[in-house]
Amino acid sequence: MDIPTFFTSIGGGLIGAGHQVLQIAVIVIPLMVAMQFLEELRILEKVSRRLEKVVSVIGISGAGALPLLVGMSLGLAYGAGMIIKYGREGKLTQREMVLIIAFLSLNHSLFEDVLLFVAIGAQGTLLQVIRMVVAVSFTAALARFLKPEAVTEPEL
Repeated sequence: MDIPTFFTSIGGGLIGAGHQVLQIAVIVIPLMVAMQFLEELRILEKVSRRLEKVVSVIGISGAGALPLLVGMSLGLAYGAGMIIKYGREGKLTQREMVLIIAFLSLNHSLFEDVLLFVAIGAQGTLLQVIRMVVAVSFTAALARFLKPEAVTEPEL
C-alpha cells in the first residue's frame, strides 16, 4: 500500500467514525436531557414506585426498575449507563446491580433484537415470550441464591 492510499484510508475512517459519534450524540444527548427533566420532576420516582411490585419478583427494588426498563427498551449500553449512575448515587446495592445485569444479559433491546430475528423469519411474539420467561426464571433463581447480606455494598 502506498502512502497516499494509506492516508486516504485513515482519513475516510476518521470521517466515518466522526459521523458515527455525531449520530450517537444526536440520540444520547436528548435522552440524557429528558432523563434529567424526568428526574427533577420526580416522574422517575413515581414510575419506580409503580414498578416495584413487578420487579420484586426477581429480587430488585423499585429503584432498579428504571435501569432495567431502559436496558430492556434501549439496549445494554444505555441500561449499563443507568446502572452505573444509580450505583454511584447509592440507589442500588451491588446485589441489585448483579441481578439487573443478569436479567439484561438474557433479555435486552426488546425492539431491535426481536425485529432483526423477525426479518429473517422468526416468530417475534414467541421469541420475546421465551426470552422473558428465561430471564425472569434465571434472575429469580439467582436472587434466591444471592443473599442480601452476602454481597457487600459497591465501592464506586
